[in-house]
Order: sequence, then structure tokens, then C-alpha cells
Amino acid sequence: MAHVAVETGHRPKPAGTAPPRAAPAAGGGRAVLVRQAVLLSLLALLVRAPSFGRPFWSPDEGYLGTEAVLLRAGGTMYGDVVDRKPPLVPWLYEACFALAGPHGLWLVRVLAVGALALTGILVARLATRWWGHWAGLPAGVLTVAATAALPAPDAMAATFEVFLLPATVAAMYFGARRRYLLAGLAVAVATLTKQVGLAPLLPLAVQILAGRRRTREAAALVAGTVAPLALCALVLGVRPFTFWVFFSSGSYASSPPGPAEAAGRAGNALLCLLTAFALTLLLVPRLPWRNVLCRPADRTRATAPPPPPRDAARRDASRALPGWLPASMAAVAVGWHFYGHYFLQLTPPLALGSLWLVDITRRSGTGGRRSTRGGGPARTASVLVAGALVAAGAWTAAAVGSAPPGMTKVVHVATAVEERTTPGQRVFQWGMHPEIYWLSGRKPASRYLTAGLLTNFSGGGDPARVGRRYAVPGAWDRFRRELAASPPCLVVDDSAGTPYRLADYPELRNLLTRDYRRVATVDGARLYQRDTC
Repeated sequence: MAHVAVETGHRPKPAGTAPPRAAPAAGGGRAVLVRQAVLLSLLALLVRAPSFGRPFWSPDEGYLGTEAVLLRAGGTMYGDVVDRKPPLVPWLYEACFALAGPHGLWLVRVLAVGALALTGILVARLATRWWGHWAGLPAGVLTVAATAALPAPDAMAATFEVFLLPATVAAMYFGARRRYLLAGLAVAVATLTKQVGLAPLLPLAVQILAGRRRTREAAALVAGTVAPLALCALVLGVRPFTFWVFFSSGSYASSPPGPAEAAGRAGNALLCLLTAFALTLLLVPRLPWRNVLCRPADRTRATAPPPPPRDAARRDASRALPGWLPASMAAVAVGWHFYGHYFLQLTPPLALGSLWLVDITRRSGTGGRRSTRGGGPARTASVLVAGALVAAGAWTAAAVGSAPPGMTKVVHVATAVEERTTPGQRVFQWGMHPEIYWLSGRKPASRYLTAGLLTNFSGGGDPARVGRRYAVPGAWDRFRRELAASPPCLVVDDSAGTPYRLADYPELRNLLTRDYRRVATVDGARLYQRDTC
């Protein structure tokens, strides 16, 4: 028998060694992926179902809707249409309006459901790679459910963050597979969605530095990230693209609210997310802190065999997550405004971090080996999922009866604008509600769709840094030329009680005094019509 074993290359196994498990069939893996995709898509639809019940959820939706209409009419990005954001989401709105009409926001919201579902699927695949099949679906469910645990206007708006999520998770997924060119392309897509999409570069760089092919992998990551950004800059114009995407937000970023208000916003959003991850905190006292904080030295590293695949995957997770979560938190903190929708970026790393804790606590109680008795880590994960689903259900139910602040007033003003103008006449609104243009179906008389670009005002920002000198550089010169070339037929002054009162800006005050008459007041907003219209 021994002779046969030598010739066939087999070695006798030590007594008590369990036979290896058979690898799952390819068809079985596809079936699991299909089930996960269906379940996570249904969950995404459920938690975002209230988003279809309101004409808009935030001024960002109104801004993007107005941009899309202007782009559809032949406007150019960063020329006739300007924003401090990258172009990908305005282009997405434009495509949806081309298919569904100028009020086709329902299609954008369908795509937002798809983006959230894709985020959950990618998180599930990443968790499966790191810890095994038991972690996949729970990680995806935790991610999707946690997005509902924010105030309704932040959770339901189909704006930048919800479309940012799948690209950032895709970057981490491809990084885990050492496919850094694809990871870089995903980072580029995330950055073209919103500038903070660059955040995954930190954990990806940590992974590359821990590997053996640093130069090749770093070059692939940089090439994948830079090439799409450079191509987009060439298409749109290098100077306007770089200015509006990277250099136009200086005054805005340097005008945070006061410390108390900033801390209150951040604390409120974090407490909301805590409702989805509350049960995860119960794992913290069970962590093997001595092993986590003080890793024992490995004296046999030079002669030790390579770690098993699952241990290597866990090691990758231990390198990626401590960089991903802080990078996402830094992205949330940029500018110190702490708007609630910023915190959507935290949901994937928090969900994966919860499963990481489950894996650590489970292995610490079994001598580093996974136990399958009593359900193993899957049972603990199912408890966390149950808590997140309960919280998501409560928040989603609350969103059904919620409405964005000022929605009724904006609808009334938009209706009045539509009634007092014809489709070919231009309108200018001096305020922070660009959705007036979109809802009324009237084109703006200026590329500056809110008073914020001309005054640096933002909700909750520092009122001491509001005024002409804090505007986007060069904005007032262009604004004056626009008004002179194409005076609006109707002006909506919605600045009462704000730090940017129209009466404090001589150009606008003199224009109204000379050529316009007040024709209506709608919920505090004053409407002025040009005498020749």
C-alpha cells in the first residue's frame, strides 16, 4: 500500500482529519447569485418605494432636472449649464428625460432603485469573498436596509450619493480580486459622479502596498482612474471641467456652519444610521481586544506554509476595511456641512464592518477555527439583519407620510410662474429652489440656477461668508451680461428673511425698480413681471 501511495503521489492523511468539502458546482453558485440579486432588488424597491410619491425630495433633484432640460435643448455642460458637481448625474437625468419626457423623474428613481440593488449585490459578493457564503446575503441586506435609516429627503432623493455607491463598492470588489485597472475605472466613474468618489483610493493603495506587484498594480490603478477623467476633460474642455469640478468650491468648502450646528447634524445622521446597526454594538464587548490590538509576533513566518485561501481573504478584509471606513468618513466631512445624504457613503463599509465583527468574535470563541454547531456566524448575522430590517421598515413607513421642506410653497410658486408666462419666456428666481424652473417648465434667464452660486449661501452655512465677494469667481460679470442680453420676463424673489436679500444687491434692485412691476406674492415669494412682457 505504501508503494502504491508513493507512485501515485498520494500521502496518507493524519488520523482525525476531515475530508475536504466538495467545491460547489458552477450552476449552484450562479443560482445563489440570482437569488441574492432578486432578494436585494426587491428590498431596494421596498425601501425606496416612498420616493415615487412626491414630485421632488430635495433642491438637488430640482437642480438636476433643470440641468437636464437645458442639456436636452442643446445647452453645453459647464457652458450654458454650470454646477459644482461632475457631469455624470446630469447626463443621466438628461438621458432619462429623453426617454420619459421633461418630467420623467420616475425613470431616474427607477434607476436609483437599480443603483441601490447593485450596491447590495456587490457588497454581498465582496463579503462572500472575504468570509464565505454565510456573510454574503446579510451584508447586502444590511447595506440596502441602512440607506433607509436617514430622514426621508436624504434617503429618498435620487441624487449624487445613491449613484455613487455602486461605483465605490465596485472599486473595492475589483481591488479584492487584484484587478486594479477595473478598480481604477470604477473609481473614475465614482469621481465623475461626485468628487468624493476618490475615497476608495486610500484602501486600494493599502492593499497594493501589502502585495508583491506594487509597481504594476499601482500603475494599473492610476491608469484606470486618470484615463476617463482626462477623456471627460477633453470632451468638455479642460479649463471649464477642472474649474467647476475641482476649483469652484473654495468659498463653499471654507464656509461651514458653526461647531454646534455641524456637530448636531453629524450626530443626528449617525444616530439615524445607528438604528440600522444597533445590534452590531452588542458584539463589541465580545471582541478579543488583545488579539485585535496586539497582534502576536509570527516567529515561523519564514518557514510557515502559505495561509489557507479563507485566511488570506480575511487578511485582505482586515487591511481594506480600516482604510475604507475612515476614507468614507473623511469624504462625509469635506466642508463640514454634514448634510444627511452625505452619510449614505458610510453604509457599505459599516455593513461589511458588522460582518467582520461577527467573523472575529466567532473565531475568537473557537480557537481561530470556524464552528458550524448552532448555526455558526450565520445565526449571529441573521440577528443583525433582523434588527436592520425592523429599523428600515420603521423609517420607510415614516417616509410614506413625509415631504421635503417647503414642497407646498415651491409647487404653488411654480404654478404661479407657469400661469403668468408662456413656454418661450425666460424666468429668473433669486432663491435656493431651482425646482421652480423644472416644475413650471420655464427656462432660466441665467446659468446660475440658485443664489448660492452668486452669494455662497448654503443651508446652515456661515452667514458671515455670504455676499458677492464670496461668489464663484467671475460669476457676477457673466450674470450681468446674461441679464442684459436676455432680460427675464418674470423674476421670483424668494429671499425674504435670508442673508442674501435681493434689496442688498444693487444690480437686481435697480433692475426691478426700472423695468418690472410686482404682480403677486405667493407664500412669501414676490413675483415681478417685466413691463414689456
